[in-house]
Amino acid sequence: MGRLAVVTGSNKGVGYHVAQQLIASGLFQTTVLACRSPELGEQAARSLGGAGAGAEFMQLDISRPESVASFVDALKARHGRCDCLINNAAIAFKAADPTPFEEQTRPTLATNFEGTLALTEALLPLLRASKASPRLVNVASMAGKLSQLSPALQAKFSSPTLTLPQLRALVAQFEADVAAGRHRANGWSHSNYGMSKLALIAATRVLARELPGVRVNTCCPGYCDTDMSSHRGPRPPAEGARNAVLLATLPDDGPTGTFWRDYKAASW
Repeated sequence: MGRLAVVTGSNKGVGYHVAQQLIASGLFQTTVLACRSPELGEQAARSLGGAGAGAEFMQLDISRPESVASFVDALKARHGRCDCLINNAAIAFKAADPTPFEEQTRPTLATNFEGTLALTEALLPLLRASKASPRLVNVASMAGKLSQLSPALQAKFSSPTLTLPQLRALVAQFEADVAAGRHRANGWSHSNYGMSKLALIAATRVLARELPGVRVNTCCPGYCDTDMSSHRGPRPPAEGARNAVLLATLPDDGPTGTFWRDYKAASW
């Protein structure tokens, strides 16, 4: 039985090219395009060759717990396995969006951090059970750099003993401080997107420690020419996708718990 990969947010942009490159690698019998829109997801799967090429659409909205549960149940029923999970789905408010900063916090964290982590935890039994050197790749960003926090908060997020409950509590404190208008005074970043990606990088490091049988890494695809960047990014999305694909196809003795950018391990 061939390997199966799940790529979230893969009907366009970086995620689409991740799926395309996984299929081209020949290492995966099935690549599941997990996307919110059935119309766009089905279209993307067809453009990648459909069932004949192992491209398969399954509906998933990671911001909705019920959608995550339905997706995981359907994947178990249909395939019974997951050998590689690439968490690419994310949202970002445009700079010109009139939504107040404090109202952007909840939806950004709900998708980029909480939804991603919820899907990951729900699929952990399948990843742990994989006999094919399971991989978990989180697509983050340089916007999640540690230096956006005060030194005291940097120490907490980068602590080698940090746990997921502690990480969730830190993220909840950021949200509470934003709501109270004191996040800057308390050493937090003034970027909801940046904080969501910082938390995802921290979660990657925690999961790498807790999952010795799974290679767990994270990457920044770079500033790519996609809808998310309003097509201002200079890097083609296919080039950005290579960062995630490299981590999904590392040798079995490859690194874990690392952050990659520009196709190599980098500092956080």
